[in-house]
Amino acid sequence: MGRKPKPETKIIVDYIERFPDALIRPLARKIMAENPGIFKEIERVIGTLRYYTGTKGVANRASLKDNRFMRELKTTSVWALPESHSEKRRKIKLPTGMKRLGVFGDVHIPYHDNDALHVMFDKFEDENVDGIYINGDLLDFYALSFHEKDPRKKKFKDEIQAGREFFEYIRHRFPGIPIYFIPGNHENRFERYMRTRAVELLDVDEFRLDILLRAGENRIEYLPFRSRVSFGNYLIEHGDKIPGAGGVVPARTALMRLKTNVLINHFHKTSESSQRVYSTDESHVINGYSLGCMCELEPEYLEINEWNHGFAILEKDGDIVKVNNYKIENGKII
Repeated sequence: MGRKPKPETKIIVDYIERFPDALIRPLARKIMAENPGIFKEIERVIGTLRYYTGTKGVANRASLKDNRFMRELKTTSVWALPESHSEKRRKIKLPTGMKRLGVFGDVHIPYHDNDALHVMFDKFEDENVDGIYINGDLLDFYALSFHEKDPRKKKFKDEIQAGREFFEYIRHRFPGIPIYFIPGNHENRFERYMRTRAVELLDVDEFRLDILLRAGENRIEYLPFRSRVSFGNYLIEHGDKIPGAGGVVPARTALMRLKTNVLINHFHKTSESSQRVYSTDESHVINGYSLGCMCELEPEYLEINEWNHGFAILEKDGDIVKVNNYKIENGKII
């Protein structure tokens, strides 16, 4: 009568049975992690895994009485690259059938400028835009910043309610066209706050920003933070992820960083730049644009600045986009 297998061996065999296609070394790490204190050395776990899977060599395979878990040698390796946790930015192309897209950002609710917003929305209606893109920092999330805060300012719940009201308003005013919203660095304050102060709520759907803002109820399409979004031959970015893209002409810096047609928000300043690119085929021109904001222009933390109100309307013919970059001054478009 044969000896009974040790408890440790039974655990390993159970894992082989549950994960028959797992590579040896990653499976050994999993066993070690999920059974703390039982196994002292990972190499012994690997050796047992190799024995029962018949991957220790010809002699091992010939002597193995229980061949239920025997693997083909050519498809099994003890060694494997470590598990990768890299994340690729989601690439999103706005619908090809859309021809006239209104773009704005940096509203910073509740510190928005309603007069400037009305001027912009009137222009969207006059130009019959068939899509609207809110390019980040719709909300300010003042209460969630790491900066020194005035406790008398708006509370987080009030900002959420104001964001809901904005979505309701814009959907009511433009009932039949797609509206997109992508978070900017200010909305990301919420994610950052959750990671540092409320980890247990991170994976709870009810605490997702799009749910809190009731984006779905208003048919607002919520795009994941840092998605790579394009419209025709233009990349649309918020701008916070472009190192050093501020300066005198933000559009110029962004153009040099990204080396493609690009439109950005984030810097609250209207600017544009172009660059002729010499290539193997034919030289061509790439263009960059930065947009003004829709928030107050003289906040107490930065009263002296170069900000202006502004937005853009992108007109697409095929894949070629024309950018109309508008400034608002004294209630008028210039």
